[in-house]
This record gives sequence, C-alpha cells and structure tokens, in this order.
Amino acid sequence: MLNFWVPMNYRYPKHQIAEIISSKKCLSDGHSVAPERKGEHGAKFDASLDLIDGPVFCPIRYIGKAGHLAEPPSYDATFLLDDMRVRGIGHCAVARQNFRAKLRIPAGWHQNICDPNVPTDHPEWNRHESLTDFAPTDFQDFVSKVADLWRIDLNWEGKLL
Repeated sequence: MLNFWVPMNYRYPKHQIAEIISSKKCLSDGHSVAPERKGEHGAKFDASLDLIDGPVFCPIRYIGKAGHLAEPPSYDATFLLDDMRVRGIGHCAVARQNFRAKLRIPAGWHQNICDPNVPTDHPEWNRHESLTDFAPTDFQDFVSKVADLWRIDLNWEGKLL
C-alpha cells in the first residue's frame, strides 16, 4: 500500500505539546468564555489563552460549543495550539470501533489526544482516552471541568448563562 503522506513540519513535538497542556494558562486580556448564543438552543465561545509562567510561543485558543444547552452530551471543547487541534473533549453515546475491532472511541466522555507530527492514519494522530469521572451537569460546569483538566484559570465567578 502506498502512503502519500508528506511529513508535516509542525513546530511542537509531542513532549512540548504535553508540556504546554500541563502548564498553567489564563485567558488573554479582553477574552472570556462567556458563551454566545448559537441558534435557538446552542452556544459557543472562542477564547485566546496566555501561559502564566512563560513566553508567548504562538496562538493558544480554548473553544467550546453546545449543540443544545440542555443536553450535556452535545457539548464539545477544543484546545488549539498554533491553530492546530491538539486536544478535544467530547461525548460518544456508543463506543465505535475500527474494522479490526479495536476500540477506537470509548462510550461516554473522552479526551482526544492529537499529535500533528504523525500521519493521519497513525494511531497517535487522534487517540481517544476515556474520562470516567467526567460528568458535567450544565454548560458552565462543562467549561469549568475542561478548563481544570487543561489547567486554564478562567478567573470567573457566578453563572455564565
């Protein structure tokens, strides 16, 4: 089988991505995670982040959306590093498997751990790890739990909606 994948020159190796994710971050000046209404039932936000103890390497963003605010399984979050998705949180009602019956996406809440340094057909390109203790009750709780997982200081009090 021919593989026409050309190596990507993503400037952050896997260990640096993990280091940035585990470093403390805060919202950039003028940014918030206050959701903007999307349609009749949904919401979304897009916030820039800064490292608390470090120089600005590149654009870092925390993005979230709710397909339906009353339904936590419709929530989704993404962590972008230099405009490339390196982490994500989502929900899958039923586990999905690839054609060789290896578990690909676990049922329930999971975290996508993406490595843009490998080909898209490589298992490490988008690995799904189950989040067994992750059970958000509403969108604010979801945004807060994801922020805690990715070490983002939201610096907000009270309700968002």
